[in-house]
Amino acid sequence: MVEVNIFQLIVDSSLNGAVYVLVAVGLTFIYRIMGFPNFAHAEFVTFGAYAALVANTSLGLDMALSAVVGFLASGTLAVFFHSTIFTRLSTTGSKAMPMMIASIGIGLVIRHTIQELWGSGIVYYDVSVPAVYEFLGARVTATDLLIISSSALLVISLHLLLSRTTIGKAMRATADNKSLALVSGINTHHVLLVVWFLSGGAAGLAGVLRGLDTRLIPLLGWNIILPAFAVVILGGIGSFYGVILAAYILGFAENIGVVALISLSLSNSYRPAIPFAILIIMLILRPQGLLTTFRSKRST
Repeated sequence: MVEVNIFQLIVDSSLNGAVYVLVAVGLTFIYRIMGFPNFAHAEFVTFGAYAALVANTSLGLDMALSAVVGFLASGTLAVFFHSTIFTRLSTTGSKAMPMMIASIGIGLVIRHTIQELWGSGIVYYDVSVPAVYEFLGARVTATDLLIISSSALLVISLHLLLSRTTIGKAMRATADNKSLALVSGINTHHVLLVVWFLSGGAAGLAGVLRGLDTRLIPLLGWNIILPAFAVVILGGIGSFYGVILAAYILGFAENIGVVALISLSLSNSYRPAIPFAILIIMLILRPQGLLTTFRSKRST
């Protein structure tokens, strides 16, 4: 049997959950309002990570400012593609399938552009070796604490935005019924710009945090996007709070699954199958997900 330190398991699982929640929140926002799975979201993750790399290694900014650059750059890229492609497709009456295919094409363009600019090899941020802290037998680095706290701060900020601000209420109204929101006087065009910017920005920040925790490669976002879709479905499609819960559940499940694989003398390469095994079980037992609404402060 593999000896497991429960506190180390909590730390490692929280790291995974912190990244998954940022990616899945953006997917949830776009799906709820636009009605299609945005596969280009994977490359928004990668783009934000590499934008922060430029800020860090070329401009000499520290990682805090570089992370802000990654957030802004990825958010801006998302708004650009929304304005130039997805808005045009939606006004022509395109349904989910054409929009999804377009998102796959956009993602491929972004990915290969990144690969041409930075190559397909591994690159790292220019950061010092983080301090290591010991707590009840668990090893926690300063980077780990930064990743977990940064993700939590953004999620709390999004919660306050949705529940306490006018634009947040407009976002919920547009998600619930876009046509009704429009005739009620809500500027849905402005709302969509905000949604795409926040979704892309959260994805970019997720890329920066994952890059800090591991390394940067052009497939960085793609390696995250499939578990993130599993989080969206597990949490309940369109449920902001369900996604938060599901992200950390999946983070814990992956790490517990790795321990089980090692105990059974199986390869760690089976790890990517764990989210989808959970997803299949969830679809059989509770197909609506853990939580199911994104409509109002009370229901979410």
